[in-house]
Amino acid sequence: MKNIVLIYNPTSGNEGAHVYVKRIERHLKKYFEHVVLEETKGPGDATKNAEKYSKDGFHSIAVYGGDGTINEVLLGMYRAKSKSILCIFPGGTGNLLAQSFGISQIKDIAIRSMKFEKTKKINLGICNDKVFSMFASIGPVPEAIHEVSVEDKTKYGNLAYAKKSVDKMKDSEEYQLEITGDENHYSGHVDHVIVSITNKVGKIKITDEMNEEKAMAKVLILSDDSIMKKISVIGSALAGMAEKNENLDYFESNEIEIRSSLSEQINIDLDGDKGPELPVKIEVLKDFIEVYLPSKLLVSGIYQIDNWKR
Repeated sequence: MKNIVLIYNPTSGNEGAHVYVKRIERHLKKYFEHVVLEETKGPGDATKNAEKYSKDGFHSIAVYGGDGTINEVLLGMYRAKSKSILCIFPGGTGNLLAQSFGISQIKDIAIRSMKFEKTKKINLGICNDKVFSMFASIGPVPEAIHEVSVEDKTKYGNLAYAKKSVDKMKDSEEYQLEITGDENHYSGHVDHVIVSITNKVGKIKITDEMNEEKAMAKVLILSDDSIMKKISVIGSALAGMAEKNENLDYFESNEIEIRSSLSEQINIDLDGDKGPELPVKIEVLKDFIEVYLPSKLLVSGIYQIDNWKR
């Protein structure tokens, strides 16, 4: 039987999650024989539900919520070695992962665009006992990406990301880190480090393309805390050339270890949320999760069928 569970965060959405959950449920019933709803009551519930329904052999798992809720679902699917297909309905404020799949940020359009015809397998990042779908980082810039308001994005475009990033960088801390990859080692001062398993984080473009043959992460290290060099890096990122900026140390690796050279407590961020404390070991799992893609994308104000390319 083709069944699906919808795991939803009741606190997501300005209009109230329950309004959209009902709309999502009606839409899912057009495509699935059996639809189950699971409301999260607190942290970790989405993980438990995703693990349970994966082990029960559900065909698909849908999630309504922000990036944090989605990562909880991904953790449950990882623990269960899930074969279920993931469907994302954006309900948070950032919705960076949904954006990367071309899913509309307008909730009703996002719902209608899911025809359950197209899928894409994506890599999954493992960091100690947690997972991430986009990036692991130390430093405030990824936090700034999440904090840019819809109003500022509409009004200023990419400049909104630049302004917020520069504001955050002024207050950035200094770290003494050791970062080791497959064949690379960095030891010394670090202002920012990003380990990305996607080519784009919001409007910040890490590279034009990711390596499709291997499960490789892009590791970018900014060691200089000069504000002018920080601005240079932001400019390169917005232009899609972050890895080519001369102020960054850059390498690719499947496995990365990050530890502090001092005794200070440092937590790594996973997709903009607080993650494990250093030391951490990061691994990239190739094509681990299959995700539904929208049948329609919004392009220059016109809805059109699109073959969608990551």
